[in-house]
Amino acid sequence: MALFPKSMIEYPAPDLNFLSGTIAIGSATLAFLIYQFLFSSSRINNLLKDKFASAEISKRKILYHKFSGGILYGLIPFLIILFVFRRPLSHYGFSVEYLGKSLLWWIPIALLVVLMTYLGAKSEKHLAMYPQIRVNEWSRGLLMASALSWITYLIGYEFLFRGFLLFTCLESFGYWPAIIINLCLYSLFHIHKGAREAFGSLFFGFLLCYLTLYLGSFWFALFTHITMALSNEWFSLGLQPDMKLIKTRLDK
Repeated sequence: MALFPKSMIEYPAPDLNFLSGTIAIGSATLAFLIYQFLFSSSRINNLLKDKFASAEISKRKILYHKFSGGILYGLIPFLIILFVFRRPLSHYGFSVEYLGKSLLWWIPIALLVVLMTYLGAKSEKHLAMYPQIRVNEWSRGLLMASALSWITYLIGYEFLFRGFLLFTCLESFGYWPAIIINLCLYSLFHIHKGAREAFGSLFFGFLLCYLTLYLGSFWFALFTHITMALSNEWFSLGLQPDMKLIKTRLDK
């Protein structure tokens, strides 16, 4: 008698047309796990505590996470495209050809996003989370460093989601499956931020996916996400009663 009896169900042979989409899903999941368990580990926090004063830990921790996350999220799909898929970046929404059209769509949406972030930043729950850097005195240097870290993070993040993952799944699975897969992973990536952001990411993610495929590139998603992140941080900073922007010697 065979140790493992033969299954009564006959499974079809693997469909290689789905391979690239499967690789993209696995890569996005792997990137998130590495970021969460390596770059956001307690070991990193302990190293920061050993080297810096308590006032410095908050800002250095957030800046480190943003810069490392952006590099990780951008590097993994870039290497797969370069060495596995061997296709030009323009095939994954990274094309200058559609930049002008994306900017025309971004301008009116950006105004709406700024208004929504301003209204949302007033709530106590929101101010308890943002800005993520929890220091009372913000120099212009810190403000610029934080903005640069957000931009770096979102370039990698949007290239992973609305570039590599979305366009690869579009080719492998079709239009609506590509969007649904993107929304599922995107919302799961926001669970650690609470129910409000996890559910809110479904609507925001759908808007970004739909217009990314319509415009043919991820520029619109990138510019819109940067607008949301920076306006949210600046409004939240301005509304925090215990935080203020200060002048340093370099500012004079």
